[in-house]
Amino acid sequence: MTTRHSLPKKIGIGCGCAVLVLALSLLAAVYVWGPSYGAMFTGKPIFMGHATPQRYAKAIVTTTETMGMYADSPEFADAKSRVLEQAKDARSTEELYPILDELVAAAGGKHSTLHRPAEETSAPSDGDDAASVPDVGVEKRGPIAVATVPGIGRHDDLQGYADTLAHGLHDAVSAGACGAVVDLRGNDGGDMGPMVAGLSPLLPDGTALEFVSRINTTKVAVDGNSVTGGGTSVTTSGGKVDVPVAVLVDGHTASSGEATMLTFRGLENARSFGSPTAGFASANMVFDYPDGSSLMLTIGKDKDRTGQEYAEDPITPDEETSAPEDAAQAWLQRQGCTR
Repeated sequence: MTTRHSLPKKIGIGCGCAVLVLALSLLAAVYVWGPSYGAMFTGKPIFMGHATPQRYAKAIVTTTETMGMYADSPEFADAKSRVLEQAKDARSTEELYPILDELVAAAGGKHSTLHRPAEETSAPSDGDDAASVPDVGVEKRGPIAVATVPGIGRHDDLQGYADTLAHGLHDAVSAGACGAVVDLRGNDGGDMGPMVAGLSPLLPDGTALEFVSRINTTKVAVDGNSVTGGGTSVTTSGGKVDVPVAVLVDGHTASSGEATMLTFRGLENARSFGSPTAGFASANMVFDYPDGSSLMLTIGKDKDRTGQEYAEDPITPDEETSAPEDAAQAWLQRQGCTR
C-alpha cells in the first residue's frame, strides 16, 4: 500500500537516481570528448583521469583534423592513419612525438609545431640573432616618433608592452612629432594582441585584419585603443594620433610581426619599407596538454584590408630597399613631416 508519506520519498529517490545517471553521463562524455572538443571550444584540452598515450594521440588527431589549415590534404590523411596505428601499442607520449610532428606539419604547414615539455612556445625565427631582441619603446627623433616593436610571448607582460607603445606614441606626437616609424624588423611574432593595441593610436577603428580558416573568417577589430580577435584582447589608452606611418620590416619579421605589418596595409597614410618578410603570415592557436607539451596549430591565412591573403610566402614591402630608415624618412618628408 502506498501512503501519502511514502510517495514523495519514492519520487525523491527516482529524481536522485535520474540526477546521478545524468551526472555520470556528463562525466563519461567529458572523459571521452573533453581532450578533443575541449580544445576546439574552450582552447584547452580537458582530460579527466590519466592522459594515456592513446587518448593524447586521439586528441591531437581530432584537433588537427578539425582545425588545421591543410587537414583536407592527402598528406594529412596518410599521417593520421600512421599516428593511430602507432598509438595502439605506445607506452608513453614521448615515443609518439616524431610521428605527431609529421601529423602537425601536414595539418598546419611550416608554421605549426608540437612543442615538447619545457620548450618555449614562440614564433619561428628565420635566423640566429634571437638573442639580441630590442626593448619595446617609443623614441622621438627630431620630428619622428620611432616605435620599436619586438616580438612578445603569451606569458610576458602584455599590458605593460601595449601601454609602453600607446602612451609613448601619444607623448611623442604631443611633443611635436609629425610622423611615425613602426619598426618591426626582427619581430619574430608571439602574441599580436598587445602589438596592435600598442599601435592602435595609429590605426583607424574597424576591421584591421581577418583570419580566413577552412570553417569561417575571424575579424581583428580595433575600437579606440582596444583590440579583439587577434591574440589576447588588450585595452590600453592614449587616444588616436593622425600622422603618416612608415613600417619597417626585414627577413626576420615573422608570424604576428607580419600580421601587425598587415594591419597598416591598404591605409592611405601608411607605407612599408625594407626586405621581404619571413613568410609565416598565418593565424595560429596554441593548445596546452597535461604532459607539458603544447600544440601550435595554423588554422587560417591572414587577409589584409585590401582583400589580399597571405600564408607561407614572404610579404614584399611597398618599397624594397637596403636602407629602409633613409627611405622611410624621405617618404615622411614628402608627406609634409619636415618640422
